[in-house]
Amino acid sequence: METNWIGNQAVPSDSTEALDVVNPATEDRLSQIPRGSKNDVDHAVAAAVAAGRGWSGLAPVARRAALNEIANILMAHQEELARLNTLEMGKPLSLSRLEIAGAAGAARQFGELAVHIRSGSQQAAYGELNFQQRFPRGVVGVIVPWNYPVALGVENVAAAIAVGNTVVWKPSEKTPITSRRIAELAFSKLPPGVVNLVLGNGPGAGEPIVEHPDVSAILFVGSEATGRRIGASAGRNLKKVILELGGKDPLIIDETVDIEKAAAFAIDAAYFNAGQLCTATERVYVARQIFEPFVAALTRQSKAIVQDDGLLDNVGMGPIVDRIQLEKIIDQVDRSVAAGAVVHTGGARLDRKGWFYPPTVITGVTADQPVMADETFGPVAPVVPYDDFDEALSLANDHRYGLAAVLCSNSSSRSLKFLHEIRSGMIKINAPPRKAPGGTSEPVGASGVGAGYGQELLLELTRQSSVQWKPGF
Repeated sequence: METNWIGNQAVPSDSTEALDVVNPATEDRLSQIPRGSKNDVDHAVAAAVAAGRGWSGLAPVARRAALNEIANILMAHQEELARLNTLEMGKPLSLSRLEIAGAAGAARQFGELAVHIRSGSQQAAYGELNFQQRFPRGVVGVIVPWNYPVALGVENVAAAIAVGNTVVWKPSEKTPITSRRIAELAFSKLPPGVVNLVLGNGPGAGEPIVEHPDVSAILFVGSEATGRRIGASAGRNLKKVILELGGKDPLIIDETVDIEKAAAFAIDAAYFNAGQLCTATERVYVARQIFEPFVAALTRQSKAIVQDDGLLDNVGMGPIVDRIQLEKIIDQVDRSVAAGAVVHTGGARLDRKGWFYPPTVITGVTADQPVMADETFGPVAPVVPYDDFDEALSLANDHRYGLAAVLCSNSSSRSLKFLHEIRSGMIKINAPPRKAPGGTSEPVGASGVGAGYGQELLLELTRQSSVQWKPGF
């Protein structure tokens, strides 16, 4: 059974309940992890508290050097880590390699950004100083999902430690193996207790992290339902929370675009990582003038995608992460079809071993059908016609989520209107719905609270004090 990594040591859990980690392409068991326990979390938090004074006392340039070393280690082991990531999550090996590189880049970026954080000062009376000073929050709980376990894990841990915090990190129980390897391989180069990894599920390990009195802040990426529970707990305990939650992200395509290029763009936006991306396009609104040829092009291009085990060559899409997620996608599509939706391609699980669901194009949908109302997190592209651009904006904004939104258009006036009127934390115009390097966004509505990415995330992970100093007494 996999062990926790606490204080730079492999520490067995005191939980005897085992959870299987399964390869989604083959349904074979890869490993087992413990369910986790409060005692495990107590041990990890104690190690983080003990490391806090020394780590926070380092100069930012020293922490930058440490994060650069971590990035170097990740890239030196890129192939090993990418293969582990594909084995447990299913994405094509090419995407796993990009994920490792992105994680290394984030470690470097946050190390550099932390060096350049500035605090302000005010004009003061002669003989005194008035200024602000930023401090680490203390122990940060980092809880991340299964779809990008390396990128989301490393970048959020890196952000927290770059500004002097220490961390208790819980990866998803579905994809913990690569994170566990990274903790031992790379984060072990830090002083003991700076980064501690606890394995387990939400009840076993996640909830004890959230509720622990010595955890000062929670950085969570995951579902809306879990995020709301974490937010409620943090409110009771007066903890800082940064939550990136669900998305049902719209893509508007107007009649000024090339139809074939727009279809290829929509495929990338909707099917990247098999649609298992919080900023994936899950609602496509297309100008009625080009609706039918667009659907035909999208259907034809979707059928051409090669879907197989992510370890094989030339695979465009891997499996869904597990049976639970697969059944959720099947249920959404089936209920929408029963309500009148029309499937143009896909729409049923592949008849083979592994949790494969094909690229699916669906029309005839309404806003209250499951594939339009609920987060799907799978390769499903519902396409809806619109008659004018104001209607498209209204449809795109008509959802409780506001994580990311995309426009494809050659019209500068429409692009400007979209920029000002769309209700979204991440706004993309003729660019895919993935974060821009260094970019910061804050989710809107039920998609979360707090700034994610960039220097603003570092500010969220610190607290600011005002100082008035009169030398001498």
